[in-house]
Amino acid sequence: MEKKIFIASTEKRSGKSLVTVGLINALQGIVPNVGYMKPIGQRFVHESAVDEDAVIIKKIFKLTDELNDINPGTMDNAQNDRDLLFEKIFDSYERIAPCRDVIVFEGTDYTSTISALEFDINAELAKNLAAPVLLIAKGSGKTIKEIVQTISECTDSFREMGCNFLGVVINRFESRAYDKDTEKLKKLLERKKIPFFGVIRSDPLLSGPRLSQIAERLGAKIVYKGDDLSKVVTDAKVLAMAPENALKHIKDKDGYLLITPGDRVDLIFTALIAQKSICYPNFSGILLTGGLVPGENVKTLMSGLAEAGLTILSVQQDTYNTALEVNKIKGEITAEDTEKIDLVNQLVENYVDVSSIYTHLGYIVTNTTTPRMFQYRILEMAKAEKKHIVLPEGNDERIIRAAAEILYRGTCDITLLGGKEKIIELGNKIGANLEKANILDPSQASDDLVADYTETYYQLRKHKGVTKEMARDMMLDPTAFGVMMVHKGHADGFVSGAVHSTADTLRPVLRVIRTRSDVSLASSIFFMCMPDEVLVYGDCALVEDPDAEQLAVIAITSAETAKSFGIEPFVAMLSYSTGDSGKGKDVDKVREATSIVKTKRPDIPIEGPIQYDAAISEEVAKMKLQNSEVAGKATVYIFPDLNAGNTAYKAVQRTAQVPAIGPVVQGLNKPANDLSRGALFKDIVYTIAITAIQAQQI
Repeated sequence: MEKKIFIASTEKRSGKSLVTVGLINALQGIVPNVGYMKPIGQRFVHESAVDEDAVIIKKIFKLTDELNDINPGTMDNAQNDRDLLFEKIFDSYERIAPCRDVIVFEGTDYTSTISALEFDINAELAKNLAAPVLLIAKGSGKTIKEIVQTISECTDSFREMGCNFLGVVINRFESRAYDKDTEKLKKLLERKKIPFFGVIRSDPLLSGPRLSQIAERLGAKIVYKGDDLSKVVTDAKVLAMAPENALKHIKDKDGYLLITPGDRVDLIFTALIAQKSICYPNFSGILLTGGLVPGENVKTLMSGLAEAGLTILSVQQDTYNTALEVNKIKGEITAEDTEKIDLVNQLVENYVDVSSIYTHLGYIVTNTTTPRMFQYRILEMAKAEKKHIVLPEGNDERIIRAAAEILYRGTCDITLLGGKEKIIELGNKIGANLEKANILDPSQASDDLVADYTETYYQLRKHKGVTKEMARDMMLDPTAFGVMMVHKGHADGFVSGAVHSTADTLRPVLRVIRTRSDVSLASSIFFMCMPDEVLVYGDCALVEDPDAEQLAVIAITSAETAKSFGIEPFVAMLSYSTGDSGKGKDVDKVREATSIVKTKRPDIPIEGPIQYDAAISEEVAKMKLQNSEVAGKATVYIFPDLNAGNTAYKAVQRTAQVPAIGPVVQGLNKPANDLSRGALFKDIVYTIAITAIQAQQI
């Protein structure tokens, strides 16, 4: 399985994108196939919706992946429909990941107006992609104390939001005592238990734009083309005073762009002469303002100083506004800028312990399934083998919206039961496209079909006193008709309950579809989509007061259901006491059920009786059940009866505001699932997908 790493930064202008280039290059020296994604783009190429970094890195490393997969989303997507955005990202990841040894994800650039929002989005991306976070911290313009404080705050925030934190690299570090300050940073971060992978020195060649980039951005005209338009501008200096005073401000470092009004001939010649002098550094160019340029005689004189090699540019703006614009232009790397790319690679190779980063990636293992992972997974699983699901409550707006969504995604085929004209009218009213739906009114079904269903129901229920007339009346009811469609193989699964009670929904299911021969009773579970993981709760909807044998069946079936949906089952048999501490018939029932499961299915990790806090909290588990393989990390929670289960799931759902997908009925010959009458249309979408997957598995 490929390793993953998420590159995030502490703030804007940290050099994250440059470090990403160097890191990919270095990783290619360790493993042969490195992939790259920038899930959310912000700086787009011209009028396109593709991020600049995605385009550049694709070119530099000759990646064969589509740009729309390398950069599948935008910040607008993140703000408008987060669920849809993550589905696009997961789709793209599934296309990029095959045959990759490592996938490098690059976070956002903090260029929006709300940096806190961007931080949350980066944390959510890293968590849901199960990619450990490598933090790139900005070192320029800060004291060591300020650098460590910023890193510490960001690290704590990523960890609090459920991310795996890999470590930190400090970039653009400015220090006259590099080795001494690096050691000091390392020790301070070690005290805070923050893994440290290196400090990259600040290099003006990387942070400054090329002279040609400034000319293009400002729309400047070339007055005199010197020897090199690719010189890096390390800083801009405005010359407006007398030459004697101006010269004092331009002699400390190479790369200055000298900005001066176009009619200050004295300063132009001062700059040209200084460029030739061994007492002054090398400048990148001269920028004349105000749309003013020297006359012909002065130009002739300037050409005599051509060996100075300085390019002279001219712009229409005044000096003040020109200087402001120049300072906004940053040294963005381009795919063709081999000098900067080589320097980036060299800096990362020299100052970052990439082999240690790669090794640490192998230490971080997560089996957690986040809600977004789970929701994406079940929609993809449902698509793998398209099934046909019948929805008896075709007149409900939520059902219609869910059906339209399922059909739009191509998840499965749908039959809506109810009056065709009314369903289409409702669909048009709420903007739901039902063109691909099969709409059937049981009262208008063909005589042959109704006769077949009637006879089948009569044969199944005549021992209970059902007559043919009663059977025919039953087949006019959409719920019973839908159940019969599944029983006869005219549909693969059934979902209802948005309008009807659980009893009214499941009564015909249990009478017609019935339980599997290897299962003594049907039961149900909910998939509880907690903020950081998906848990399974059972039974919260069907079996009222199970005995020990029935409770064991519920536990085994729930563990199998969890595993079939990608959740590794660690089963907690819940009670009001933990271990041997409690007495009484209720706790004894749980203890006996646990023993039955251990005997019948020794392969299932199970603990019981156990209290909820000991099942979910590692801290509590250490105090109450130190040697348990389930305590503190349970994923499947079996409640002792319906009273406890139903109360618990609704309390968690409403208090924590988390989705509860279900109830998912298990143990039937064919899939039929009940809905909560408070279900949202998204809940119905996922329940339909789960029903389709159950049909695949049967």
